[in-house]
Amino acid sequence: MKFKFIMSLLIFLIFLTGMSVVNAHGVDVTDDVMVIVNETNAIETKKFIDSTNFDIKVYKFTVNGDVEHTLEHALENHNKRILAVAFQDTVDEFVKKHPEVSNRVIAVGDNESEINEGLIKLNKTANDSNENSMGIDYTTIVLVIVIIGLISGIGLFLLKRE
Repeated sequence: MKFKFIMSLLIFLIFLTGMSVVNAHGVDVTDDVMVIVNETNAIETKKFIDSTNFDIKVYKFTVNGDVEHTLEHALENHNKRILAVAFQDTVDEFVKKHPEVSNRVIAVGDNESEINEGLIKLNKTANDSNENSMGIDYTTIVLVIVIIGLISGIGLFLLKRE
C-alpha cells in the first residue's frame, strides 16, 4: 500500500513538473493578419487598404493596453502578422522586448506609401515563412513525446509489478 502511494505521488509530481504554464491570457478573436489604427487615421487607412488587393482587416484601438494585449497574441500565434499604423511607440517597445516577432509585427507611418511598403513586407513574410503549420515548436513536441513515454513506462512497470 505504501509503495502504491509513493508511486502515485511520484507520478503526480511528474505530471506537475511536466505541465506547461497555463496562460490565462484569453482567446484571440482578431484575424491573423491585421492593421492597427487609431481614431485619427482609421478612415483613411481603411479606404486605402480596401483599395489594395490585400485581404487584411483593420482594427481601431483607443488605448495602449489593448494594443499590447493584441501584440502578446503574436508571441504564441506564429501566423499572426500585424501592421501598426498607429501606436508605433508601443509596437516598437514590444518588438524591442520580443525580437522574435520583428518580422511579423511592423510599425509604419500613416501615409499611403509606408502603409503599402508595410503590407508588401507582411505579405512577403507570409510567403517566405514555412514554419510549422501547427505553431508548435519542435522542443515542445519532443517534450510531450518524452512525457507520454515516461508515463507509459511507469504504467507498464506498475502493471507488471502486480
